[in-house]
Amino acid sequence: MVKRVSTPESRKRGASARRLWLPALLLLALAAGGLTGIVIAYWLNYSRAASEVAALATYRPSVVTRVYADDGETVIGEFALERRIPIKYEDIPPVLRNAILAVEDARFFEHIGIDPIRILGALYKNITMGRREGGSTLTQQLARNLFLSREQTYRRKFNEWLVALQIERYYTKKQIMEMYVNHIFLGAGSYGFEAAAETYFGKTVKDLTLEEAALLAGIPKAPSQYSPTANPRAAKERRDLVLQLMADNGFISQAEADAAKAKPIKLADTAYYPAQQRSTPYDYPVEEIRQYLEDKYTTRVAQGGLSVYSTINAAAQKKAYEALRAGLREYDRTHSGWRSAYIRAEINGVPVTTPQQLASYRHPDWYGNDYQPGEYVKGLIMSVDRVRNEATVRFGSYYATVTAKDMGRSGRQPKDELPVGYLAEFKIKEVDHDNHRLKVELSQIPAVQGALVCLNAKNGEIIAMVGGYDFTTNKFNNATQAYRQTGSAFKPFIYTAAIEWGLTPDSIISGAPIRRGDWQPHNYDGSISNPDVPMKVALAKSLNIPAVHLLDMIGIQTGAQMVRRFGITVPMAPYLPSALGATEVPLIQMVSAYSVFPNKGVRVEPHLIRRVIDRDGNVLEEWQRTTYKVTSEYVALTMVQMMRGVVEFGTAVAARSLGVPLAGKTGTVNDHTDVWFIGYTPTYVTGVWMGYPDRKRSLGRDMTGSRGALPIFIDFMKDFLKDKPKEDFEKPPEMPEDIRQLYLQRQREMAEERAQQAALNLPMPATNSEIEQIVLPPIPPAVEENPHAVTPENGAVQQPSPRRVEERTPRVEPSEISAPPAGAVRPRQVEPEKKKGKKGEGEP
Repeated sequence: MVKRVSTPESRKRGASARRLWLPALLLLALAAGGLTGIVIAYWLNYSRAASEVAALATYRPSVVTRVYADDGETVIGEFALERRIPIKYEDIPPVLRNAILAVEDARFFEHIGIDPIRILGALYKNITMGRREGGSTLTQQLARNLFLSREQTYRRKFNEWLVALQIERYYTKKQIMEMYVNHIFLGAGSYGFEAAAETYFGKTVKDLTLEEAALLAGIPKAPSQYSPTANPRAAKERRDLVLQLMADNGFISQAEADAAKAKPIKLADTAYYPAQQRSTPYDYPVEEIRQYLEDKYTTRVAQGGLSVYSTINAAAQKKAYEALRAGLREYDRTHSGWRSAYIRAEINGVPVTTPQQLASYRHPDWYGNDYQPGEYVKGLIMSVDRVRNEATVRFGSYYATVTAKDMGRSGRQPKDELPVGYLAEFKIKEVDHDNHRLKVELSQIPAVQGALVCLNAKNGEIIAMVGGYDFTTNKFNNATQAYRQTGSAFKPFIYTAAIEWGLTPDSIISGAPIRRGDWQPHNYDGSISNPDVPMKVALAKSLNIPAVHLLDMIGIQTGAQMVRRFGITVPMAPYLPSALGATEVPLIQMVSAYSVFPNKGVRVEPHLIRRVIDRDGNVLEEWQRTTYKVTSEYVALTMVQMMRGVVEFGTAVAARSLGVPLAGKTGTVNDHTDVWFIGYTPTYVTGVWMGYPDRKRSLGRDMTGSRGALPIFIDFMKDFLKDKPKEDFEKPPEMPEDIRQLYLQRQREMAEERAQQAALNLPMPATNSEIEQIVLPPIPPAVEENPHAVTPENGAVQQPSPRRVEERTPRVEPSEISAPPAGAVRPRQVEPEKKKGKKGEGEP
């Protein structure tokens, strides 16, 4: 073994090497540290987390879309992907801000996104006390909610720290607090504290009390556990903890904390309906608006904070809703026996059976627990006491005891009639708000359906729209989606074509029997003929035979073209039964078509929306007036004069009780399956339809447009018109020259026809004066219109609608189709080629 001997020279070289090694090592360490810093800085600036955090500056979370009534202030509907109402930092009241800081992050304004002091404190408590305590800052919670999952791993925690650091780099403390307040989930479908304050307390954050602010601040830790609607006891304990932390951190005094702790939790009734909207009279038009917006802008945009200004008048919509429902209930009371038709209550499609399910069920009718005497509300049957013969029924947080005397017209006993877990309709008779008790009477949801539309003829605005008895049980909108035969309500289109063709209200129309193959129309009384009558009388009395003669006279093609001009999208079937309303048309199209008459021949496109504004105040769309020239002012106002006869001495004389100038037309479909009335003033057109929704089923032999639809019209209009100025219809202008030439031509044709009849010794038709003396007494009673024969059983033709293609269209032989006269297809031609000797082609 060789022993190395240290020499002075070697010792000198070693010392020199050590002196060089230390600086080199330090230099290397600095280089490594700098490189690491560069890498970290690069990662912080260009990592995915950095880009996501930077994108927060332009991130636009979904907020509530609101639909306003025509006053621009009354909210009639809301919808959103997430219920969120953003606020600015300046709008966060100190009491709420302090509550959040006390429970979540008292050192929020001192740390850089992560708080080492709080982390060490939490770690110490975890070790020494054996309990788990988090050390997350408010910034970390925001990072976790926006970008990360809630998995409990070190990797996720490390990512949370990095994202929190990024958030602190990009945004100020005020901006971070604002984002937290607007983004955090607080249960009950509410995102952000403003939405939560509205949901839980029915107020904005600026109006929160100390204990309310503390309650909200405690929810984000575990919304399912601390939501006061889900767990009131845990929510109060959490609230009291927040209050104590506020005192411990000097935000409030201990006395203030103790006083707030002593107060019970008081929630708004709306807090219990997180997944439901209130059942309101506005449901049908709001749903129409929602579907339109989603079709045009996509769901995310439509439910992303738009302000939609509608044409719906709030007061008119409420009255329309009440009038239609009252009319349907009256029909059900007088024409339907007791059906015991109750609705099974369900939660997410599962029937409620257990006591817990019964207690947790919520119905839209109960939203807000705002009950008034006279209202009809659905109640959930909670229990039945067979010994006492009574049932307990719940209406939200209100209860009612139903005894035998409260069973209404059913005549049944509660113990035998009311099934637990089902919904029944009740009429509210008395309300005891102090004890949350109701006195009710059992009612019945009508099986019959109806619809009502009120339209401003001058600008096309839909003032009111009700599509059925109850939106919550049937969302099908009978005003816009139901294609139904129109009966005699269709006749004015044929009469309009006749006026334009050269006839006048005083032109005599044949009442002789008419047959096409196996089909022969008849009047209301079953007669197959009537005296020849002036057009104005035939329309007012809704006589069917003259209407068929009229279409035969002017030509089916002429009638069909006129129907298209009125905006009816379903083509008129090219057969004579179409004169009697075989074509199926939705109510909204019929009301829009009738607006042509008071608007002097011009139809304005109907619409529900005036303006749509996005969340930034930009106008996405604004209604542009779209008009269609249907006919001349002379023709339209002449029709108004004729249709006033319907109200003055025809089938709708009951409407005279309104005391204002009115015109309109009733309609009854064969076998009384559908009844209509569409009436108008110089400005407003209102249409009502009633019928069974599932199939063509008779409403009863006594049901006509004047007995079924007209009373609903009157009930609505008497309230709607009471604050409107009384308007008079304008008189028609002089006959235009082109129609005058046609009129003279028709006069010559009729004169020739009469001459032929005289030469053959045929009986002459009754004169106008004779008809007036025979048909029109001085003060005539209401005359029921004639429902016409248009069903397959009697050989007529029904026009199939796109929504009811399964219905059979009866076959009509070509020989049964009456070809229109040559002049009919060219109504502006002065001297058309004539055909003589064929019955029904000209006036007799």
